[in-house]
Amino acid sequence: MTPTPIKTNRELVNSLWKQNIRNAKEISKKTGIPLRSCERYVHFLRKNGKIPTIHRTGRPQKISPEQRRQIGMIIKHNHFTTSEELKTMLETKYSELDVSERTIRRNLNRLGYTSVFPRKVPLLTQQAKVNRLTWARDHFHYNWNKVVFSDETTIQMFCNTTRAWSREKKPVQPMVKHPFKAHVWAAINIKGKIGIHIFTENLDRHLYREILNNHLYNNANNLLGHRWIFQQDNDPKHTSRDVRGDLESRLPRRVLPWPSYSPDLNPIENVWAVLKHNVEKRIKKMVAEKKKISQPVFLNLIREEWDGLEKDVIVNNISSMKNRVQACIEAEGCHTKY
Repeated sequence: MTPTPIKTNRELVNSLWKQNIRNAKEISKKTGIPLRSCERYVHFLRKNGKIPTIHRTGRPQKISPEQRRQIGMIIKHNHFTTSEELKTMLETKYSELDVSERTIRRNLNRLGYTSVFPRKVPLLTQQAKVNRLTWARDHFHYNWNKVVFSDETTIQMFCNTTRAWSREKKPVQPMVKHPFKAHVWAAINIKGKIGIHIFTENLDRHLYREILNNHLYNNANNLLGHRWIFQQDNDPKHTSRDVRGDLESRLPRRVLPWPSYSPDLNPIENVWAVLKHNVEKRIKKMVAEKKKISQPVFLNLIREEWDGLEKDVIVNNISSMKNRVQACIEAEGCHTKY
């Protein structure tokens, strides 16, 4: 049987004690064992001349350290392996083993794994990674305080992404089959909100030009003067000939180049997450209070939550731009944690 770490530690301390090394700090430094443990071992050795054996209570563990490491290796190679599949694999390799799926999940927790829904990210080609890395290196020392970040998102009237307290095993959340959706365009800067437009029709280049004319140029000029830089992603509507012509006329050489497939580099994505969470909480509260939620009420609710969004949410996310760029460089153009 493979010796446990505790048994190995005790043998190391005993060995050093026999070499006349009696100082707990020195033993800890030489072995890497926590100082508190070394102090306890030295206390026992001074008092009784030996370290007492630990008598563990309870049923012995069904899965050995070797088998636990095997579980870790399987999960490392395929994070989507289920506890049922892990049970089958282990029992096939170790014929004497008979464990439950619950035991498998408990040992996964001991290895530091938790069951989560994977975060959705764009599929990056090798060229996209190169482009992201090149862009990050070129903009490492960029002044992000002068940038106006923009984006669009879609918000559903009924969502089910927030946790709830319940005495039942799983609470019930009423949902409609085809929830009403609203689209939102917004722009932000380190100094605050630039503008917002809420709409229900499909976005095309004509509507996008109208949005920029009504909610971007004058608003940004009033807040920032005429020295700000505009950021948008590479959506075809954003890069159409009409929009490009407007931007070249209104913002000559003031449109920030942006790498494709890079929502993690845009701080407004995190602002969207806060806005959607706040809207969903309001909707759930209204449902619980049996209040009527019509489409106009929903659209007005989005506007209210945007207006009530704290400036710190925007400032903190834009202030993270240098860290985002650094993370992109360290990941060599791959996805970052943002």
